[in-house]
Amino acid sequence: RAIRRAAVRALVPRGSGTFARHGARRDNQAMPPTMYGQRRRCPLLAGAALAALAALATPGCSHGREPAPSVVIELHALDASFVAFTSARLTDLEAVEQAVARLEAIRLDWLDVVGRADGPRASRDRLLALLRLAELHLDLAARVRRVPYPVGTDDAGRGAFDAELSRIALPLEATGQGMLAQALARAARDGVDGRFVRRARLYQRLHGGRPIDDDDVRALHDELAATTFRAPATLLQVDRVGQRASR
Repeated sequence: RAIRRAAVRALVPRGSGTFARHGARRDNQAMPPTMYGQRRRCPLLAGAALAALAALATPGCSHGREPAPSVVIELHALDASFVAFTSARLTDLEAVEQAVARLEAIRLDWLDVVGRADGPRASRDRLLALLRLAELHLDLAARVRRVPYPVGTDDAGRGAFDAELSRIALPLEATGQGMLAQALARAARDGVDGRFVRRARLYQRLHGGRPIDDDDVRALHDELAATTFRAPATLLQVDRVGQRASR
């Protein structure tokens, strides 16, 4: 018990760590880079302390060890932030600019998970992080293309407005598609299969203009019924990437 209590204190030190960092996320953009870097060292130090405690408490070799609890906790904390980010509706170009800036902070945390994943679940955790990175970009691009026209905009103004939204969305879509390809390539290399691999393939079919088969339909039903690490609803619609939604 003493070891477990010490592990928890090391993992989430008072006033710092994963949850404190996520609570102050919206202020990250305004912080100097060095200051942001200092904030990010807390989970790394906590993970090292926990690993040392585990080594002392468990005799023998370390083969087959479980992933660092800090990574597991962070995956769930980051996913709460992911859901909040993808649920926000964009109403104007100012909201779009704020969302693009916020995306940069969120994506750095998911990339951090890709680099720190360890143990027997490392390949799966990296796959999930890469899939979430793809979804962050593709979902934001889809929401950008759905920004409502300013009141009183005529047909010519709507064309110009759509062109501006497309300029913002195109690089997000390209990055998201690249992340999907990277996630599937790593999954094939590591021999990983399962729900997240099926979801990545489903995205490629839905948004690549390719017909879906029975396996894709089953994967779609599974995602619609999922309760953890759910797919953004904007991405489970056919032919949405690169298109403006109907009003």
